[in-house]
Amino acid sequence: MRIAFSLWNERIAPVFDVARHFWIVDVEEGRIVGQTGRRFSSDDPQERAMRLSTLQVEQLVCGAITRSSYQALAERGMQVVSFIAGDLDQVIHACLADRLKDGELSMPGCHRGKRHGARRYPGRNACVMMSEQTKE
Repeated sequence: MRIAFSLWNERIAPVFDVARHFWIVDVEEGRIVGQTGRRFSSDDPQERAMRLSTLQVEQLVCGAITRSSYQALAERGMQVVSFIAGDLDQVIHACLADRLKDGELSMPGCHRGKRHGARRYPGRNACVMMSEQTKE
């Protein structure tokens, strides 16, 4: 599985839509088998989603994300785990251990461990983790 993490100063970027740096991790059998960094210059949701798709990313871990970006990613079959905060290494290890849904690394102000379905985008002030694929 290939997982992308949106970055800002070695931490998960607070807002996906303006993040310029991404750390991409290849995982096999629960272990990291490859890692690389990428820089994006566009803020366009469709372009960013296309680029991640071209890089064969299957899952994105990020901070806050707009509806348009979420939908562009979901349309390409990507899982989105959003409203995550923390140091990159800490988040990667939590992701590999399947602990992101525990709420420990939720952005400040988010309801810890509260999870909503990914079939609809959350309301304006909702803090959720959208980790299921959206299929329309």
